Amino acid sequence: MNKELSIILTTTVNVTPYSAFQVNKLERINTYLKSITSWLNKTNFNIVVIENSGYEFVELHKEKILYKDRFEIITYNEKDINYEHFQMHLNSKGGLEINSIHYAYNISTIVKNSVFIIKITGRFFIPDLTNYLNNINLEEYDCLRQNFKNRCEIVGSHIKNFNIIFNKNLFIKNGIYDYHVENVYDYRYSLFKNVLICPIFNIEPTQRGGLDEKYTQL
Repeated sequence: MNKELSIILTTTVNVTPYSAFQVNKLERINTYLKSITSWLNKTNFNIVVIENSGYEFVELHKEKILYKDRFEIITYNEKDINYEHFQMHLNSKGGLEINSIHYAYNISTIVKNSVFIIKITGRFFIPDLTNYLNNINLEEYDCLRQNFKNRCEIVGSHIKNFNIIFNKNLFIKNGIYDYHVENVYDYRYSLFKNVLICPIFNIEPTQRGGLDEKYTQL
């Protein structure tokens, strides 16, 4: 199963003061590095890091060599990309994240060869995810959602449904645009019968990027 699954870790190192709580660049880098190296050293998943503010994670040069068969870092600057939906998503961090996921999908060889994709917010490491998925055939599911319905740190999709679950248009029922991507994902899950709902995962207390709060569960 693991060879058919790719984890996309979304990251943004360079942020503006009005867009996040954790604005210190070094703090953000260290948070991401701790998570990424944990995913690499403690799991055998394919790991694709997508960074949308131009940071290249040079600190991971050794890991890129050691895990070259299952690890990619893809860096771009979203402000330099003429995305059709960029301006529309400026008030939606989740919408900008979906742009990043699409960028990774278009560039990554690993993602294109995957049967199932799980997007995880890059600052979080989930120790129990491996054990949970080991006994599950993801090919039988259309998509995957985390236990907390109103959150979206974990979003999964069978590759055949990628452009539905991760569609860049943030529309819900009746064509209404919704800046709250949690509502958008919830609507998209409702379109499928075979939705894998994860248990609540305990994680090490991890600072959120946008708010003054630490998560201990995903």
